[in-house]
Amino acid sequence: MDPDRELPQALASMAKYFDAEGRACDWAALRASRERGHLAVILEGLEGFDPASVRIAGQTAFWINVFNAAVLRDAPELELTLEDDKPEVGAYFGRPRLTIHGQAYSLDDLYHGVLRGNALAPGSPRAPMRRDDPRLAHVPIALDERLHFALFRGARSSPAFRVFESGRLDVQLEEAATQYIRRAAQVEGDGRVIAVPKLLQWYAADFGGKSGVLEFVLRRLDDASVERAERHLGHLKLRTLAFDWRLHRR
Repeated sequence: MDPDRELPQALASMAKYFDAEGRACDWAALRASRERGHLAVILEGLEGFDPASVRIAGQTAFWINVFNAAVLRDAPELELTLEDDKPEVGAYFGRPRLTIHGQAYSLDDLYHGVLRGNALAPGSPRAPMRRDDPRLAHVPIALDERLHFALFRGARSSPAFRVFESGRLDVQLEEAATQYIRRAAQVEGDGRVIAVPKLLQWYAADFGGKSGVLEFVLRRLDDASVERAERHLGHLKLRTLAFDWRLHRR
């Protein structure tokens, strides 16, 4: 199995069920599609695949694509979860749903255990993996904080669905981060307050704390917004926007 080739190709075939931005999805069509069935076959094939064989430069792209593929394969469960008045997203992300090289993975394991180097999930008292967990051998060498804008969750506040390639990962992560920030962040009033997405509060430590969040956002806002905010550097305040977990339908 060659996940660098097969998994991105299978994911790319799902793009037809999304709007041009990759945000709103035709869930009914995706649920019944042959493409989703093919994606399931590829994910089943990972049971005998050793992630250690993925090139170092391609590790982050591989795990992001695995996460997004699992979300799309399990679209019916995601629909039921997010259509609830008070969605139990913790149970959805915490349930084991993949086997890779004989090891079970939940979406939280992929996100916080592997991609974030076994860091705490929001509201969780402990890291998802024990220190001696063999899955930690697959943590990418460096954390790229832009990965938070690469993981698709199906909700209205979710980053867009994208397919990532190891050879273009840096460019693609920057595109994903910039698109999300420009869509979700807002410079308010006279420029003294910047409203930022909930993702940046949940994972502020990954961005270097409050000052790192502010710098990250200012580097990606449009020029007019930056000009308004820069008049108040040193006195800027951050306001956090709520995360909208409602299912994003096309």
